[in-house]
Amino acid sequence: MRICVFNAKGGVGRTTTTLNLAGYYASNEEQRVLVADCDPQGSALGWAALAEETPFTVGRSRSRGFDIELIDMPPRIPDNGVLPDADLYLVPTLLDGVSFVVFLRTVALLEEKQLPFLVLANRYNPRRAEHRARLDSPPMAGALVIRERSAFASYYAQGRTVFDMGGRHIEEAQREIEQIALAIKKRIAR
Repeated sequence: MRICVFNAKGGVGRTTTTLNLAGYYASNEEQRVLVADCDPQGSALGWAALAEETPFTVGRSRSRGFDIELIDMPPRIPDNGVLPDADLYLVPTLLDGVSFVVFLRTVALLEEKQLPFLVLANRYNPRRAEHRARLDSPPMAGALVIRERSAFASYYAQGRTVFDMGGRHIEEAQREIEQIALAIKKRIAR
């Protein structure tokens, strides 16, 4: 299974989502998991350098022999318009105005190429009217949701995923990532 985590906007949670999905797959299934860090910033590789040990492989490019491959794309639409081959494209976005405009361009490209994708509203805060309104808008219909949680950022800084940690609110974060993985499985099975 190959999942491409893609949005032309930077800072929307592509790497954090990718790493936590990899943590989920590595902790719940006896499968070999690869995170291909295709972003020149190398955020996933930076995370791996912080980790004492990782339950999955993080590399610069795709490789054979893995059951699950997560491709962490750079924050731009490729100049040639060619995207890596994938079973599904996961499009994380924030719900602020700037992120949403770039998200719409990203989704338009995927629709034009007739590629299968799921939308992920990242760092959703239900107390913000702007977030609630955008989540209810047509392009976000059926979007998956990750609520705004400090756990994701703080565990990144430790070289860990939410599946490596415990604590009072961690189970909620783990459930959100698990729901994304289940939605991916269901969408690919169509």
